[in-house]
Amino acid sequence: MRAHPWPFLDDPAPIGFAHRGDGLLPENTMAAFESAVRLGYRYIETDVQATRDGVAVAFHDDTLDRLGGRGGRVRDLPWSEVRRIKIDDREPMARLDEILDTWPYIRVNVDPKSDAAVDPLIEALHHADAVERVCLASFSD
Repeated sequence: MRAHPWPFLDDPAPIGFAHRGDGLLPENTMAAFESAVRLGYRYIETDVQATRDGVAVAFHDDTLDRLGGRGGRVRDLPWSEVRRIKIDDREPMARLDEILDTWPYIRVNVDPKSDAAVDPLIEALHHADAVERVCLASFSD
C-alpha cells in the first residue's frame, strides 16, 4: 500500500474529531482530551492562544470572561499566572506541548487564534516532533 501523501489524513475511514475534547468536561483541558482519547478518538481539535511570555496554550476565546472566571486576555498574562486559572472553575488550562507529549499517537487539528500564537505553536510542534500529525487551520488570514 502506498503511503498517504498527507500523513495527517492517513486513516482510511471517516474521521471523527473530538472538538475541544469530549464535550462533557471543561473544553480544551487535559481532562477533556483524556476523556476523548479514552472514548477512542484518534483525532482532536483545539485552539491555541499564546501567553505574554510565549507559551502556547489550548484556549479558544479572546478573553477569559466566559471560561476563565475573570476578565483579561491570555496574551496579556505570563504563563506563571495563566497556569493558575481554572477553566469553568474546575480544570487548569493546558499547554499545547503537554497535549502533544501526552498522546504522541493522536492527530491534532489546531486553530491558532492570533498571529502571536503562531511562533509558540510552531515551537511546540518541533519540540514534540509533531509536525506530521498536526493540521493547522484557521478562520483568519
